[in-house]
Amino acid sequence: MVPAKRQYTSAQIMKFVIPSLLGAIAFIMPIPQNDSFNTILGMLIDVFKAALNNYLPAAAMGFVVLSALLSLLAVAVKPKFIMENEFMRELFVVSPFWLVSRLLGGALYIMIFFHLGPEVIWSMDNGGTPGITLAPALLIIFLILAGFVPFLTDYGLMEYVGTFARPVMQPLFKLPGRAAIDCIASWIGSSSVAVVITTKVHDQGYYTDREASIVATTFSVISIAYIYVMASFVKLPHMYFQILISIYIVSFILAIIMPRIWPLSSIPDTYSGKAGKQRVGDDVPSGKTLGEWALELAVDRAASQTLSSTLWGILKTLVSLVVSTMPLVISWGTVVLIIANNTPVFKIIATPFTWLLNLMNIPEAADVGTAFILSYADQFLAAVVGSELSSETARFMCAGISATGLIYMTEVGVLILNSSIPLNFVKLTVIYIIRAVLTVFLLSPFAWYFTM
Repeated sequence: MVPAKRQYTSAQIMKFVIPSLLGAIAFIMPIPQNDSFNTILGMLIDVFKAALNNYLPAAAMGFVVLSALLSLLAVAVKPKFIMENEFMRELFVVSPFWLVSRLLGGALYIMIFFHLGPEVIWSMDNGGTPGITLAPALLIIFLILAGFVPFLTDYGLMEYVGTFARPVMQPLFKLPGRAAIDCIASWIGSSSVAVVITTKVHDQGYYTDREASIVATTFSVISIAYIYVMASFVKLPHMYFQILISIYIVSFILAIIMPRIWPLSSIPDTYSGKAGKQRVGDDVPSGKTLGEWALELAVDRAASQTLSSTLWGILKTLVSLVVSTMPLVISWGTVVLIIANNTPVFKIIATPFTWLLNLMNIPEAADVGTAFILSYADQFLAAVVGSELSSETARFMCAGISATGLIYMTEVGVLILNSSIPLNFVKLTVIYIIRAVLTVFLLSPFAWYFTM
């Protein structure tokens, strides 16, 4: 017996459509501005940045120092108010690497802001760039982004788009249909969240080892929101659309290639998740069309949202972005710039990439090659290097590798290594190198075309 077609009220459909459209328009609708284009998101960021510019460095320093102190308190003392709150516990009870990074970030920011200690630390060529220029800009960007991201992620847009994407997943990417939701979660929301989702689904027995490895290392691209951050970092916010399109085309091509070559192709198509094999069919339920099923999932997702849950989601997104990102920008951004500006270490390591970039006629190839190496540690470091370059083409490449490299060890890499997904450090390194090399050849034509 064919089930009756589900009916929805106008209010139910509008609860899905209006917030989703608002989010999509804010992020991707081009608006003419001067001789270029901007987005509603970009215009709001510009307005708030101009209004609060004099206060942002001090505010950013305060947040970084507070993040460091709360992390130290959580790890050393484990107070009740942190340990009994799941969100705060996950945010502040961190590994030794993250704790050191946050403490170093707090200490260095104080030195940079007040010009304490050796000039090599707080000069604008080194610590001044992440401390006085990048972190304050990040603070206002995160504030605006946090307010709009829930409209993209929490009101059914991911479920709607992801359902329509299901039929292409197996032939193109060697993945089951349900992986479309993970992919959309990453591309619209957050790469780290996508890895967490992938791990959970793998543990529940819905992904094989190979499928989970492919999703985690091929589709956990930084989100639309982060791509705007990267474009701003490298002083190309007016080229956000060009960078976005280029990154997604390159990432799409890499997503087709990577599952078909070693090491991903060699991972057994077996189950090692905590629940064993529990594959559930990915077919659309009997009696429903793809469109009907997509709408049902989207409407149900939107129905679960309330004003309080949205506001709480905005606050969690903002705090997570600030605490997880800004201390790292200060700590490792400063350290890397000091090493990069005063020693030849990274340029030597990056020599093979410099050769390839020169082959593709990318200007400032040695510096861009350094960014390609540093992006493996953290995607922001590529943008930090790019922010100092004079050529738009070179900066375009730095913004690109910060996304297409995908496996940055400070977050995505650590999450994968700590999961049940069977990928070790060596395999992750090989996957990153392959992605980075292919990015040189795939991204360079876009960089030249859009910056000529």
